[in-house]
Amino acid sequence: MFFVLQFAGTAWAGSVELQPGRGIADLKHSLTYLSDPSSSLGQILKSFRAGEFQAVLEASALDTNYAPEAWAAVRILNATLDDGRAPDPFVLVLDLPLVSEVDAYVVRDSGFTESLLNYSIFEPFIPEDHSVTRLRTPVFEIAPQEEITLLVNFKFGPFQSFDMALETPVELEASAFSSGISHTAFYAFAISCLVFFFGFHVAMKNWIGILYAAQFSVGLGFIAYIDGLWFRFFFPDTPDLQSPVGFFFLYALSGTGFLISGRSTTIDGRETFFSLALTSLAGLSVIGFIVSLLSPGTYAAFVGYVLLALMFASVFLAGSRWRRDQGEIHLTSMIISGLGVLMVVVLIAVMVIGSQAEIIPVSTSVKGIFTVLLITTMTGLTGHIINLRKKHASAVQAELAALDAEAKRSRELLETERNYTRARELASLRQRQLATASHDLKQPITSLRMNVDSLSEHLDPQVKQRLTEAFDYMEALSNDYLKETTPNRAHDDDAGSNVREALPPTGEPRNNATSSEDEQEPYEISLVIDTVQQMFNEEAISKGLRLRRVSSSQKIAVPPLILMRIVSNLVSNAVKYTQTGAVLLGVRRAGDEIELNVLDTGPGMDDSEIAAFSQAYNKGENSEGHGLGLSVCFELSKGNGMDLECRSEQGRGTQFVLKIPLAA
Repeated sequence: MFFVLQFAGTAWAGSVELQPGRGIADLKHSLTYLSDPSSSLGQILKSFRAGEFQAVLEASALDTNYAPEAWAAVRILNATLDDGRAPDPFVLVLDLPLVSEVDAYVVRDSGFTESLLNYSIFEPFIPEDHSVTRLRTPVFEIAPQEEITLLVNFKFGPFQSFDMALETPVELEASAFSSGISHTAFYAFAISCLVFFFGFHVAMKNWIGILYAAQFSVGLGFIAYIDGLWFRFFFPDTPDLQSPVGFFFLYALSGTGFLISGRSTTIDGRETFFSLALTSLAGLSVIGFIVSLLSPGTYAAFVGYVLLALMFASVFLAGSRWRRDQGEIHLTSMIISGLGVLMVVVLIAVMVIGSQAEIIPVSTSVKGIFTVLLITTMTGLTGHIINLRKKHASAVQAELAALDAEAKRSRELLETERNYTRARELASLRQRQLATASHDLKQPITSLRMNVDSLSEHLDPQVKQRLTEAFDYMEALSNDYLKETTPNRAHDDDAGSNVREALPPTGEPRNNATSSEDEQEPYEISLVIDTVQQMFNEEAISKGLRLRRVSSSQKIAVPPLILMRIVSNLVSNAVKYTQTGAVLLGVRRAGDEIELNVLDTGPGMDDSEIAAFSQAYNKGENSEGHGLGLSVCFELSKGNGMDLECRSEQGRGTQFVLKIPLAA
């Protein structure tokens, strides 16, 4: 759009200077605002130059049942020295979740006006207007010593908190890469947690846990909707679905929460007045969704937010009551739940305050609340289920003691022996069921830990530490559980009654050879190969490498966690030190063994380097690790009946060969 606007007034309300070759990461604090939906672009420009814009955004979401609208403006001076150099390129980037419409203009002092962006949520998805989850304009130029006026018209969605930046193309590429990594890490972690959470409670036949897993799945879908992923990947050419999908997730989130509250307040499976009232609120969520289809807007969204707040309160109260009814609450579960509630309250407060003070973006706060709730709920429920196992075991022991005393006192020996036999069978059955559930729990925990480990380099250290502690706690409970239900447990009590004390500090190598089961069920080696390939494929692609795999259906009986640690260490080193070429992960049979090969086209090693790096804490001059990777691989191989060989030539790459016995 090109047209000429005459100058009117000289009172610039907000301005900012560009440093040579650099953009502005936080442009919002330099903006001024005016809420005047009826004015034209020319009138808005005159108002800005006349100083009628305000430093505070005043646009209420509840004035009308429609998206509030406001203009933002700023004066930008390119302070680069005018020495004949070419104009500097820039891109305007906006992070405003679920915005309805955005129009951005650049007005130059000559009167020439450029239309940078005309975005509408009611138009098909245009990839060129987006940088990951943010809106972006095409590249435009600002000449040295040139001063421009930037005008942006917003029609807000449910959130008025936003970020705006003026970035160079290089800065945009870097920020897009960082944003993509963080979003991938969040969704991969959340999906892995939900798979484990759902599978565990299905195995335990715990319907409350299954409903929680369903609710968190809806919550993750709602976050993906806020990030625009549903619009981008599922219905980019059908923008009319934007509003119904958003309201569906909003009301489905509150509806599933009320169902959980209603089921948690029943007494021995019987409905109470309180449970019926909470369940009926789920019906209210359904009605609210139907009304939103007929009259979408800020009023329907406000009702959804109110139901969401009521849902959180009801779930918290009903969940506490359910735990009390099920049995004594474990102290650790209480501490974790209390810390989780405290963190959620803090994050909600920061999000509410942040809508004005811009402490944390809304999308980041929502993800933080979801992550805290997911981890604390998973850990709390898992710990509570394990505590119920101990209570049931104590009840069985008391029942056995009573039956034994009755047998000694009873003259009807035959009847007493029958009762005693029935009690023993019941105890054995419960023990087998609980042992099976614990065994099923170990594998998802192991897989989940590996997924998180593969993403840990992109996580904040404090978040990584909290995740590691939570997984260590769940793994310790599971191992302790399985050890106590083992038939020959009496022989091992002195060796390891407290599994949590046996866990090494975070960051140290974990040797699981002594804690693996005596008899490992055979499995196909392709399970490990495919998992490792998925773990490191993205890293290899980012370096321009090809990570190839050759799967095999041969079955082995090596503990999968041990094999996963060895292979992931070898592949990680291969990808890390290979600059060009490819990394191959494959298997071939050799008699009664199979040989798992990891080959790369990296710098290679001589014999002295191989010997040195095979010892703990020896590493190369340019290595940033701790010198433990290869030594751990050789130790784990030797301790688990495998043989690891290294063949390498400097300048031509390295080949590791792991010889694994075939399953009988």
